[in-house]
Amino acid sequence: MASIVQNFGEVWQHLSVTRKVMLLGLLLACVGAAVMVANWARKPKMGLLYSQLDPSEAAKIVEKISESGTPYELADGGTTIRVPQGSQAKLRLTLASQGLPSDSQGGYKILDEEKIGASPFAQQINYTRAIEGELAKSIQLIQGVSRARLHIVRPEKTVFARNEQQASATVMLQLKGGWRFSPSSVAAVTHMVAGAVPGLTSDKVVVIDSGGNLLAGDDANGEFARGATTFLDYKSRVEQYLSNKAEQMLTAVLGPNRASVQVSVVLETSSTNQTRETYSPDGRVASKEKETTSTMTPPAAGEGQAAGGGSKQTTAENSYLVSKTVEQRVDLAGTIKSISVAAFVDLGSGEEGKTTITQKDAEEIIRNAVGMSANDAPPKVVQTTFHQPEAQELVQADQGMFNKDFILEIAKRSSLGILVLGVLVMLKLFGSSKSKTQTPALTGAAQGALGGQTTGGDHLLPGAEADADVVRARITRALQDNPEEVKRLFLNWVQSEKGEV
Repeated sequence: MASIVQNFGEVWQHLSVTRKVMLLGLLLACVGAAVMVANWARKPKMGLLYSQLDPSEAAKIVEKISESGTPYELADGGTTIRVPQGSQAKLRLTLASQGLPSDSQGGYKILDEEKIGASPFAQQINYTRAIEGELAKSIQLIQGVSRARLHIVRPEKTVFARNEQQASATVMLQLKGGWRFSPSSVAAVTHMVAGAVPGLTSDKVVVIDSGGNLLAGDDANGEFARGATTFLDYKSRVEQYLSNKAEQMLTAVLGPNRASVQVSVVLETSSTNQTRETYSPDGRVASKEKETTSTMTPPAAGEGQAAGGGSKQTTAENSYLVSKTVEQRVDLAGTIKSISVAAFVDLGSGEEGKTTITQKDAEEIIRNAVGMSANDAPPKVVQTTFHQPEAQELVQADQGMFNKDFILEIAKRSSLGILVLGVLVMLKLFGSSKSKTQTPALTGAAQGALGGQTTGGDHLLPGAEADADVVRARITRALQDNPEEVKRLFLNWVQSEKGEV
């Protein structure tokens, strides 16, 4: 050990300032890397315990976890808690036994905690809150729903039926990341809420998501929900439905990935209500007939007078109903006014180089599949060869393993090898510096031994600048005149290289 320290001191003295700085920097880097790798290796892999917590609930849970001595991490502004993998189930059971996380919805628990002597108004409010909490719990069981909140309005009953108002409700949904609520799920929510509240109908339930999008609502005319987004979504669904129909027809003949159809529709954005009354004079029907006849008879004539003439009057009154036809027509918003289609098809080749179908056949298939009328422009069909993405997908699959997690895992597992490599680099630099410092010393000693046969310093070995023949001649003369001294120096040189000196 002492010899190692002595050799290191000798080497350190002969090193230049630049090499000393490089050696110290490399040493500090290796030590820092070793410390970081050790801490990283000891750090457990964290898993999700709870997410999307209220700050108050998260604070209570963190306090309990800290008391148990379990390491944890906070994310998403403190609403997400992560703990070491393998301990989530135990912690959930422990926290559940302590009532955490608490049920923020309440539900029927509110009625259990109702105080004696509460006013009828307070009882009614608590009953409404209990229904809201229970419905929110049920809605959160639907796939894709993270949280739900309800607001139910139940107007007071009145003796005047004309002034009675209907119940209404609003549902606020917080969906999971990247999740899109389907129309059938929205309808299920509205019907479930309407079925649980007396006097509430599904058309009086408004459903919105956390992004402010209106998913379901009551419009004044019972049409689409207000907002351009809803109408555009309906338009997109219609176009996608028609495109899928046409592609399915072409795929059945051409095969998969050989047809691409895009349909664009123009929809009626407003509704119209038309009423037409038609009268037919020829189709009249008598509804009332009245005929009145009056006769006037003059008085009898005296003797010698001529008798006067009487009068008779007949009046007829007839009433007729004119035939009338009433026609009422209602055009709802969303009716398709026109359809345009563009398609790329790969008709391919069948046996003996014949195409499976012609381009005209493809146009007819598309026209009939989407239900185009004679007023619509003919579909635009372009024959082309489709690009097959198999090779590109293979390249992407090969590159898929070189993601961030994979690289970090490899670095973690190979950290010990990296540390060993750094130590080897240090030893290499140290060894090269040591050999460079020992070689001039040994050369000087040899020069001294050889110089014993000369008369002055001018006859010493000139080193790298001397001629090779002159050096060999001097070594030969030294071996002949003083062989024992040269042998001793040579043995000391070999032993110092082996670390024995």
